[in-house]
Amino acid sequence: MRPSQARLVTFCQQVLALGVVLVVLTPASGVVSLDIIGDRSAGSSGTGAVGRPLPAELTSATVPLKAVAPHVTEVPLTATGGGFAGLQGRTVAGGATSSRVTSKPQAVSGFAAIGVTWQHGEDLDEDQITLRVRTREGDDWSDWEALEYHDEHGPDAGSAEAAKARPGTEPMFVGEVDDVQVQARTDGATLPDDLSLALVDPGSAKGSETEAPADRGDDASGTAGYEQEYEDQGALEQSEGDDLISLQAASTSGRTSGRIATSSQRTAAQPTIFSRAQWGADESIRDKSSLRYGSINAGFVHHTVNANDYTEAQVPAIIRSIYAYHVKSRGWSDIGYNFLVDRFGRIWEGRYGGIDKPVVGAHTLNYNDYSFAMSAIGNYDVQAPSDAMLRAYGQLFAWKLSISGVDPASMSQKVGRSTFAAINGHRDAGSTACPGKYLYAQIPLIRTYASQAAPTTTGPTPIAVSAPNPQNNLDASPYPDLVVRRASDGRGVVLPTGGLTSFQKRTVVGKKGWDKVADVLVSPDLTGDGTPDLVTVDKRGTVRIREGRSNGKFGKTVRKMDLRGYSLFAAAGDVNGDGRNDLVARYKGRLVVLTATGKGGFSRKVTRKGYSSYKQIIGAGDLNGDGRADLLLRTKNRLYLQTGYGTGLFARPQRVAGAWSKVNRIVTGDFNRDGRTDLAARTSTGRMMVYPGHGNGSFGAPVGPATNVRTMRAITSANLVGGPGADLVGIAGKQLVIVANRDTFELGAPVDTGVSFAGMDLLLNAGDVNRDGFGDVVTRNTAGQLWLFTGNGTGALAQPTLLGSGFGAVSGLTAVGDVTGDGVPDLIGTTAGRLAVWAGNGRGFNDPVPVKGGVPSRAGLPSDLSGFDWVLGVQAMTLKGGGDYIVRDRASGVVYVYGGRRSGVSRPRVLGEGLGGYDLAG
Repeated sequence: MRPSQARLVTFCQQVLALGVVLVVLTPASGVVSLDIIGDRSAGSSGTGAVGRPLPAELTSATVPLKAVAPHVTEVPLTATGGGFAGLQGRTVAGGATSSRVTSKPQAVSGFAAIGVTWQHGEDLDEDQITLRVRTREGDDWSDWEALEYHDEHGPDAGSAEAAKARPGTEPMFVGEVDDVQVQARTDGATLPDDLSLALVDPGSAKGSETEAPADRGDDASGTAGYEQEYEDQGALEQSEGDDLISLQAASTSGRTSGRIATSSQRTAAQPTIFSRAQWGADESIRDKSSLRYGSINAGFVHHTVNANDYTEAQVPAIIRSIYAYHVKSRGWSDIGYNFLVDRFGRIWEGRYGGIDKPVVGAHTLNYNDYSFAMSAIGNYDVQAPSDAMLRAYGQLFAWKLSISGVDPASMSQKVGRSTFAAINGHRDAGSTACPGKYLYAQIPLIRTYASQAAPTTTGPTPIAVSAPNPQNNLDASPYPDLVVRRASDGRGVVLPTGGLTSFQKRTVVGKKGWDKVADVLVSPDLTGDGTPDLVTVDKRGTVRIREGRSNGKFGKTVRKMDLRGYSLFAAAGDVNGDGRNDLVARYKGRLVVLTATGKGGFSRKVTRKGYSSYKQIIGAGDLNGDGRADLLLRTKNRLYLQTGYGTGLFARPQRVAGAWSKVNRIVTGDFNRDGRTDLAARTSTGRMMVYPGHGNGSFGAPVGPATNVRTMRAITSANLVGGPGADLVGIAGKQLVIVANRDTFELGAPVDTGVSFAGMDLLLNAGDVNRDGFGDVVTRNTAGQLWLFTGNGTGALAQPTLLGSGFGAVSGLTAVGDVTGDGVPDLIGTTAGRLAVWAGNGRGFNDPVPVKGGVPSRAGLPSDLSGFDWVLGVQAMTLKGGGDYIVRDRASGVVYVYGGRRSGVSRPRVLGEGLGGYDLAG
């Protein structure tokens, strides 16, 4: 340690020792005292509550030398119905009813904090429960004081973090006391299960020193200490040279180039920020898998609702207590706030992930994905904030908002589905008192300070952009395509999509009398004319065969049979290999094969018994690829495959994997045009899903659903009208109807692009970059160079040409279609700490220009995307609407589509399976 540092440390220790003496000699109430607001406002010159001087801004801090492990003791107050384990078997309630409980005194040590949480899922409004605390020093108990509970503070619903979060109070710092006691009360309602008192010990640093902030603001990247973890996640791109980007494209002179201004010209100056290491963060307790990034369109002001008379040296312990309480008691992945600021005007890094990154926190319910928050350490419902604190807010918000191109003075920012100012109080987003009336009153002044610190742009003027509208068509069809890299050899492959499996509206082919028919079956040709025929069964057991016509309708009855006592008829195809199609049915619990004869009749052969429990027999065609006709058998809860021998007999049933308990009708056919037999299964709620056949007797994850079948009965299938996809036929009321296949599908056969993507770390399905009428692909290699692969409309790509270099420093580079309004596709990414757009020019892309106000959202994906390794915005898969999203499950390799809607997205549907063999996609 330098002599000057040693002298400073000695002086601070002497001051702290004097403070300890004063504390001992001064009577205490048990709870850290709260200043009472005086006549002067926070903006007054140099004075605060009761005329006392406001704390001066500090430029250093007393920080621990190493990480400090906090400890949380959970004391159960009500019966445990789930959640965290407390001190099981220990009596902690001093008196309790179903609506009221008071804990026994609990000993605490150190600069302690406490809080109360309860079982996940038992969400209460703030006025439904009252929580209080009191403390003891020596023989004296303090008065009861309210514990703050805000139901608007936490991770967003639906996120992985929210799935295990516990409701609870804000942490309260009780200081150096002997015992604490809490009380919980509801107005007649039952107390929540697993009510637990958390006793938080922030831990004691074994050594400390006085340090300046780790992030001084002279390095605008703000990523010190995070590079390795970001590289592991693929979230941080290293810059090249002097962090300038060079662009080049074909022109009359052969080359053009452009350079982007440095970040000091693009963003507000970064304030000094104390790092997580400087408050002693124990990184082992946070959930590293839950780190997520969103976007920043606004910032929120919070307060921590604790005491205000803390010393500068106590701040690291206060932050550690909040961290431990949020993680260990509330069940969050990390401390909820992105930043914290103390009463001395010092800014501290909160949630892990990089101070200049859009880290998703747990601070403002429903808006965490689109904002950041800094919380003022203290209770600003009872005391005014210092001017140093307000100026720190202004500096931090100016810098953090400028990274995303947001004007801190803006009063109209789209944040999720709502509109806010660029700078807001927590209460603006929910029914809460946070950030306290005195801090909330100063938000206009914070906006003023932030606007004064906002950057003056000396580079290109920022421009507003429209919502992304990607262009992803690389083959001859109008539907979007995926371009992927094969992991085994780096080969480029196009995966065409085909509009997603769907069906048309009903067409009536029989106008009346069909309400008297019990069941219908479309069978492969039974009459010898090559056209599928219709088999009907009435309620008396009379079976009729009606000849099929080429227009999808059916003619007169050509065969009539009295088969009373028979049930579960199925069109089985040629089961005995004689070239004629046959039927099967159940009779007295046995399977009967109705084998077609050469004279148009049928011979009956009774085979296996044991069919009494089946609800349906389905003629399935060749399911296992052996060339012989098979059957499917459905019980109430299960599905079985009965493979055919080709002799008119069948093997023993074998169970088909899947959940079939809610299914009330199954039909078979090639619905997705891949040459294999699929299943279409309708549930009791009317949803009909298609299960693609694998050709080996198994089926894939369901796609769909099909529409227009909810009220149909006796559904069967065959290829009757239109293209090659199987259609649905059934009875609706008194009519016979057809629901024709649109002949659309999920994924087609892979197309070899003819090029290699080896050495690339990014694929962008960029649209028609060179304006020749065909879609193109842009890639980035590990050296940060950008390359253009032009397409010819067949899925093949030409050899690449270089577009520019230095793109290793660009994070989040994305193909967004035309967002500048000139009809040419553009790129968007973050460079030099600023969101920018690279406008297309018909040859490549222009130099980057800052984006004004952020990028409008097209659709709201779920907040938790941690299970997906691909998240791609694409044009509408069905060519209807504004656009969809394709995601891949990182564990299974299954790819899903989230359909974009006017508000949010639809439920995900399967696009394809077995795609784990590709490692990049665009």
